[in-house]
Amino acid sequence: MRSRIATLAAACTCAMIMTAGPALAQSGNSPGPTPGPVTEITSGLVSPLKVAFGPDGSFLVAESFAGLLSSISATGEKSVLVNAPGQEIAGVSYQDGTTYYFNNDQGAGPEPGGVLLPARLMKITSAGVTTQITDLSEFEATDNPDGDTIYGVRDASDECLDLAPYMQSPGELFSHPYSSVPGDDGVYVGDAGANAILHVTDDGDVTLVKALRAEPIEIDAAVIALAAQMGMIVPDCMLGLTYYAQPVPTDVTVKGQWLYYTVLPGVPGEGLGVGKVYRVHLQSGVTQLLAENLAAPTGIAVSRDNTVYVAQLFGDGVSTVKNGCTVNVLPAMMASDVQVKGNTLVALTNALAATGGSLVTMRLR
Repeated sequence: MRSRIATLAAACTCAMIMTAGPALAQSGNSPGPTPGPVTEITSGLVSPLKVAFGPDGSFLVAESFAGLLSSISATGEKSVLVNAPGQEIAGVSYQDGTTYYFNNDQGAGPEPGGVLLPARLMKITSAGVTTQITDLSEFEATDNPDGDTIYGVRDASDECLDLAPYMQSPGELFSHPYSSVPGDDGVYVGDAGANAILHVTDDGDVTLVKALRAEPIEIDAAVIALAAQMGMIVPDCMLGLTYYAQPVPTDVTVKGQWLYYTVLPGVPGEGLGVGKVYRVHLQSGVTQLLAENLAAPTGIAVSRDNTVYVAQLFGDGVSTVKNGCTVNVLPAMMASDVQVKGNTLVALTNALAATGGSLVTMRLR
């Protein structure tokens, strides 16, 4: 089972580090630095889910469900770069005069349909020329990185599974590129449909960086209660078994040879506070778990001193992941993304509020 990230609008214990690396961090109430002054640049944004530092001190914001890509000046003046009603505009990023974003076709309903829809990686040059780099659904059609993965309950008896066949499914053909970060000779992409991290060259060649592993969740009373709220019945015979949730990547960033990414496990993980932060070494492929027990992490950034910042959509705002703990530094509701450049942190808050979201900045101390 999977929910599209778009359905978020409607809407513990330590794990082992996969390899030797930095200390595992958990969400908690550890004392941390006092947040710096927060400045609201603008408000009233429609579903602002991704932000990037743009040219000349501007900010680029993907107002995803409205089909808008906007440029916002440091004083809050807004200009529309892309206006595509009915489309999802996602994953904006910027480097050296080029703006990257996704223009995704949207099907009817919250779940992937039987048709593999176009998922276009676009770019806008410094001269204002917009072109398509590639359609990532074509890579999904030929490669389908999680096609051999069985999601859901793997160890139930046939008799038990017959009571709830929706508790098991293969990886489907579905491309939903949601985040991007410029890198060597192109961009890295977090595909929230393919459950994979990809690299796309400037010429449109797509390669697989990492197929993400299913996220294990023990079926306990909390899982059963959440499923009931969603209208799904989990039979008693599955109590205590492991549910392997889809490892939906929600954001990516690169620092040196490491690519950092956030994972929001699909149903039932979206509502259980079991999100995680990982990083993968781009040369060796070594993967490290940096943080867990996060409430829908959907944004990640790394500062010049290697401090990791994470935005939690259903959590308490933006937090740091450093020295073995997660500490809130920007209290906010519905923080959908965070980026850091120099001494400036920019974040999107109240992203799914009916009154509209806000673009805010904070000076880092």
